[in-house]
Amino acid sequence: MYTLRLFVALSLLLASAFTLFPETETEVTPLQQLFLIKELKPGIARIGVIWDKNAAKRDEVLPQLQRASATTGIKVVVGEVASLQEVAPQFRMLLRDHQVEAIWILEEAGLLGQAAARSFLIKSATQAGMPVFAPSETWLKEGACVTWRKDANGIRLVVNKAVAEAMGITIPAKYQDRTAFLAMN
Repeated sequence: MYTLRLFVALSLLLASAFTLFPETETEVTPLQQLFLIKELKPGIARIGVIWDKNAAKRDEVLPQLQRASATTGIKVVVGEVASLQEVAPQFRMLLRDHQVEAIWILEEAGLLGQAAARSFLIKSATQAGMPVFAPSETWLKEGACVTWRKDANGIRLVVNKAVAEAMGITIPAKYQDRTAFLAMN
């Protein structure tokens, strides 16, 4: 009788776990992204995030960035912007005051979805010799280094091969079969 109750209790627990954590999750979490960045750029100590202050998920994502930073040992420095005019000063602050080694854009909604912001950040980071880890292939086509997506088979990398090579980013062997390379001129 005890075994049957235990079995039922474990079955209910597993069923609720699958309800709480569905396998159909399509977003790559900030923690997963930062672990990937650490594997793609071993030895990275500081990364700068440009973040739209008006982003809908701001209060949800910023604590996730803090946890991801603590878990990976990579210092995450956030430069928040509320207007296009704030993008350049925040980028310079990340570079000069915090000596970040890469730029990480988490989402392209709102301000960071604008072509001017995207173009400035990619150009400036490239000139500074820093890779840009981006939220979409749109960014890669303009010169960012890596983005990711999640499907039923797990996380897949999409890499701008020319930029990755120029930035010294090497895709570890364990990710090769889950990586698509964009051939850019």
